[in-house]
Amino acid sequence: MTSTPIDPHDRAFTRVGLVAKTGQGSIGREIAQITRWLETRGSEVWLDETAAELADEGTPVSHRNDLPAQVDLVIALGGDGTLLSVARSAAEAGTPVLGINYGNLGFLTLTPREEIYEALEQVFEGEFTSSSRMMLRASIERADGSVVSWDVLNDAVVNKTSLARIIEYEVAVNDEFVSRYRADGLIVATPTGSTAYSLSAGGPLIMPEMDALVVCPISPHSLANRPLVLPADAQISVNLITSDQDIVLTLDGQEGATFDHREVAKIERCPHRFELLSAGERAHFEVLRTKLGWGDDRR
Repeated sequence: MTSTPIDPHDRAFTRVGLVAKTGQGSIGREIAQITRWLETRGSEVWLDETAAELADEGTPVSHRNDLPAQVDLVIALGGDGTLLSVARSAAEAGTPVLGINYGNLGFLTLTPREEIYEALEQVFEGEFTSSSRMMLRASIERADGSVVSWDVLNDAVVNKTSLARIIEYEVAVNDEFVSRYRADGLIVATPTGSTAYSLSAGGPLIMPEMDALVVCPISPHSLANRPLVLPADAQISVNLITSDQDIVLTLDGQEGATFDHREVAKIERCPHRFELLSAGERAHFEVLRTKLGWGDDRR
């Protein structure tokens, strides 16, 4: 990933949206300060409902899902989960997102809370990095023939609602049978999502700007069932064999839909891409070393 300064006249952020993590009551004053900082630079500021409630500002308020289409830049104040909650609508609107971390360093919210104004100065001067991320489109073909779909940045996960028993399912790639699995579930992840649930389940790390799919069984009954890395244009089909358990398809850990053996889940590349902005020189491998403790003998 290269970092190339962009002429601010080529990318003017005249309308900026702020979204905030629920329960972060301590940042209300900071949201108000950030709002004033942006307004002094000529930006119109919009808040999502959570940010508006925390800040008690008289700024225009929009539903979080609608906000990206109304602004030129979204600033997510919270953790990676907060950023994920707006990523899908931001990708659809073609609006970039800058993540400010209010906790530990995140994989997506790269800017620490204490560096927010330095980062904003760099963004408004055009001195930022833009990273284009692949997304997934997950769908379920219902038994009645209808289809429901969702776009996700990290992963689509087939899992059970109870921990009592493993589930059985079949996977096909481009209509070619791959294998039957007995496992706790299945993760299909993007390169961005390779550092999330997939990593915990033993999946590989993939550079975030690559285009690829990771198929990772969760705690498979057979050790022969290993994670797969597939081309980005592959279509993955999941057919449940298990018929007596409550199974869900979970999207980015944000929402879920029931899924049973009469239905088929399909996961493939989404036509939209997500644009993540970052300021400063914090490289991807630096983030990995920090988050994963590489080279730290105490771990």
